[in-house]
Amino acid sequence: MTPDALYPYFILVGATILAVVGWLLRQARNQAARTRELILLNEQLHFDLPDLLRDSWPTLAAGGFLGMHWALDWFGTRLEKLDGHVTPYLVEQSFEAQSINLTVKLYMAKNRWERRYFSQNLAQSFFLLLRMDMWIKLGSVHATFEQSARMTVFLQHDIKNMLQLLNLMAEQLQIQTPDREKKLLPLMERSIPALRDRANLILAKITDGGTRSQSRVIDLRVFLQEALTVHELHGLIEGNACVEIADDALHSIIDNLLGNYHQLALSTQNQPSLHIHIRQQDGMAVCEMTDQNGAPCAWPERLFEPFWSEHSRGRGVGLYQAREISRSWGGSLALTAPADAPLAFTLSLPLSGRPETIPLF
Repeated sequence: MTPDALYPYFILVGATILAVVGWLLRQARNQAARTRELILLNEQLHFDLPDLLRDSWPTLAAGGFLGMHWALDWFGTRLEKLDGHVTPYLVEQSFEAQSINLTVKLYMAKNRWERRYFSQNLAQSFFLLLRMDMWIKLGSVHATFEQSARMTVFLQHDIKNMLQLLNLMAEQLQIQTPDREKKLLPLMERSIPALRDRANLILAKITDGGTRSQSRVIDLRVFLQEALTVHELHGLIEGNACVEIADDALHSIIDNLLGNYHQLALSTQNQPSLHIHIRQQDGMAVCEMTDQNGAPCAWPERLFEPFWSEHSRGRGVGLYQAREISRSWGGSLALTAPADAPLAFTLSLPLSGRPETIPLF
């Protein structure tokens, strides 16, 4: 075959190479654009890991992925979501550091060669952003603890709870009704011992570094009923159990739980109506608390996050402190947050026996 006869083939091969190179460059530009979109989105969300997981799916779908599933344990609260659909072909990455655990699965079509290469690159860029956000959050939490002096932060929160009770008592004293004296004495009988316990807790933290107080057997139903009255909340309590814990520790846990509902009662027309169910299970008193008038929580992962508060003047340590105190006494504090129902807190404390002597958080 003469060289002249080969020219058409050379032209066809050259055109094919140019077309392939052009297509690859276009794919590379598209994937680079998707990566830039993820970076800009992350900046707009202020490097917030849960929000990035929620909002990144449209960009990943535009990058060729068919589905994304993620499971996040965020400071003790578990979240999980599936966008798109599942396929047999996936890229998976797990992250674990202290109070954050995350597993992400990105599903794609049966891509080969260059498509698989570009998908892998976009996935790795996304995983890198997630890892960066995780360490940014942990670094900011640790830095805040160090700069704020941990004990000072929690003392301030305890003082705030005590002032809240004092304000409630002051409001009751100012109410002028015919049966004022008759109602005032029972309120004082409940409130003044509660204030004394809180003051003792603060004094113990200042003088001896928060040494554990002496425990005693406490009737949980009676304790919760008095706490509801002190916080001016309405609620129904079912069941009962006796726990062994220090008064000041239990006051701190319950104050941090009921204080949020009291703030809600002051700021909304829809007054909280608490349903509290107490049961005994496997040597533990399990107390479930739900506001039947409450709305679904849009950010359940935030509730135990240190230094996050929906209120501008809040310090964001109340529920975190309550959970740590319950853990130090051998119990736990958790929540469930259905998408279409009010969230529920579950407090578990030992029915009997004394936990080991460790410093009170």
